[in-house]
Amino acid sequence: MCPAPGVGKCMWLVCTGEMPRRKEVWAYECRGIREENRTMSIKVSVILPSLNVVTYIRECIESVLAQSLTDMEILCIDAGSTDGTREIIEAYAKKDHRIRLIPSDKKSYGYQINLGLDLAKGDYLGIVETDDSIESGMYEVLYKTAVENKLEYVKANFYTMVTPFEGEQYLLEQPFGDTEKVISYRYYMEKLLSPDVYIWNGIYKTSFLRQFHVRLNESPGAAFQDCGFRYLTDMNLTRGMFLKDYFYRYRRDNGAASTYNPKFAGYNLAECRYVRQKMAEDGLTDRDRQAFIARESVMMALSPYRTFREHSLPDETVVSALGAFREIMIGDRKKGLLRQEEMLPQQWLEMRLFTEQPEAYEAYIGIRAQADRDIYGNFVREMSGKEQIVLFCTGKAAKFALCLMRMNRLDNIVAVCDNDPGKWGTSFHGREILSPDQALQRYPQAHYLVANRACPEKIESQLADGGIGRENISVYKLPLNAFGSTNLFMRGLV
Repeated sequence: MCPAPGVGKCMWLVCTGEMPRRKEVWAYECRGIREENRTMSIKVSVILPSLNVVTYIRECIESVLAQSLTDMEILCIDAGSTDGTREIIEAYAKKDHRIRLIPSDKKSYGYQINLGLDLAKGDYLGIVETDDSIESGMYEVLYKTAVENKLEYVKANFYTMVTPFEGEQYLLEQPFGDTEKVISYRYYMEKLLSPDVYIWNGIYKTSFLRQFHVRLNESPGAAFQDCGFRYLTDMNLTRGMFLKDYFYRYRRDNGAASTYNPKFAGYNLAECRYVRQKMAEDGLTDRDRQAFIARESVMMALSPYRTFREHSLPDETVVSALGAFREIMIGDRKKGLLRQEEMLPQQWLEMRLFTEQPEAYEAYIGIRAQADRDIYGNFVREMSGKEQIVLFCTGKAAKFALCLMRMNRLDNIVAVCDNDPGKWGTSFHGREILSPDQALQRYPQAHYLVANRACPEKIESQLADGGIGRENISVYKLPLNAFGSTNLFMRGLV
């Protein structure tokens, strides 16, 4: 029985027997009847799932409210926050009618997103995780592109974001390939490894998600539950696109994030099983789609495990989950879904070792994980031993180098300098940019880190001519990888 009988929409639901799927949806719809008299059309519904993110929630909401696209609704799905998050959302909801606070009775990221999907009234749907933030033009550009090209989803590049110190923020670019062209599910079937890794850097046509019953797995917690959603959208896609723009700021310095969750293997196993079950239910049983998921299952198991091994040894739960993954891969090979010519050489090698020689795989992955860790870790440890560091150049490489050092609490960076006179006297992440002559005069005993990919040898010679010994000059040669450059080595998380 409708808790508000006689009110138009609720009465219509009763008469037709069309019941919302969840009690939260029912209660929300009935509470919001009077507000639905608004004439504003909703172009984008933005879902903000939250649970105890008081440190970040204001920045997140402010970034959504600052969108140049105003025809949107903001569905804040809170799973019982007790740290003040809910009260902050309530305060914002009183100021802006587009914000709705919807309580979730389950602490499940998948459940929260699905609840928002049930409630969404926008033509398109976006998701912003509440420790992240977005650029002000994100939804306007994505929506315009989606409508003009009749897309079921459109996604963009993103930044990894860290704020190691008060007032200090780094945004490192994480680019996609194959931008500005329409793609379909065939694009993913032909890829050796899917480039589509996240769900929050784009918008999805709401009717498309509902037509193909695309939903998240409603397992407990908030780790890796976007995998199933992502694969189901990719396998049903007829028109999608990646943009070259950077809009989303993905936070990497939240120690509570799923990236650092030790239960990763079990979560990914649940997602692997979920997406395969949904494929069977939805009739997605052709060989191409099954082979795609078989390849992605290898990635779901082994890629995060290698990252995990950079800082931990597996316990019984990890070993058990990996054992289940091993059986899945063995079954996929027997079915002919994992073929060497359809996989990256490294992925094929690791899969063979993992399934055929588990002990050899463990020895191999331990060595590789240590090598991956040392790529960045050795640099951080070496720089931590310098009394003074002057960063030479202020381009992309310098930003990545400075971010890595600051993330690991290095406070011995005394100056930055650059050969470009147009930059002298300006600022680089809160530091005045000096001329090389000024730096040499002020810091003759410092260690000079050259962060330049175009002509490092010329800068080394320039410093040597200025009286700096070769032992006090080094060149930053590490990969400009946004994830590697935001790893934590000296703070105990990696």
